[in-house]
Amino acid sequence: MGITVSPPVKPSVDFVMDAPLQQLVDELGIDLVEAGITEPGFTGYVYVDRDGVTVALPPNRSELEHDCMARYLIGTAFRVDGLPPLPEPFQVSDMTADVNRAHRSQADEALRRVRGGAV
Repeated sequence: MGITVSPPVKPSVDFVMDAPLQQLVDELGIDLVEAGITEPGFTGYVYVDRDGVTVALPPNRSELEHDCMARYLIGTAFRVDGLPPLPEPFQVSDMTADVNRAHRSQADEALRRVRGGAV
């Protein structure tokens, strides 16, 4: 679970790209964890909820890949203006709509059960 985060100001692109990674994580209250996904094409994910921001990166990657992906995902989570795009072959998939759709489906099913008298 992430750490509660409510930064007073959106971080600048310079801070996201240049601050020591540990300082960036500490000051923004990021929960930086190891992902359980280890497939070669997977480079990490960021999850934002009311509890905070969690960045999960796969184990056994180079220090450069770990650092770059952590910074990119943090910048994405905070919607940092001027964040440079990832180089090829990296791609980012925003799954927010899929997650929201799944939550709505679960809520709809729970409502149908309640209305139908099922517990």
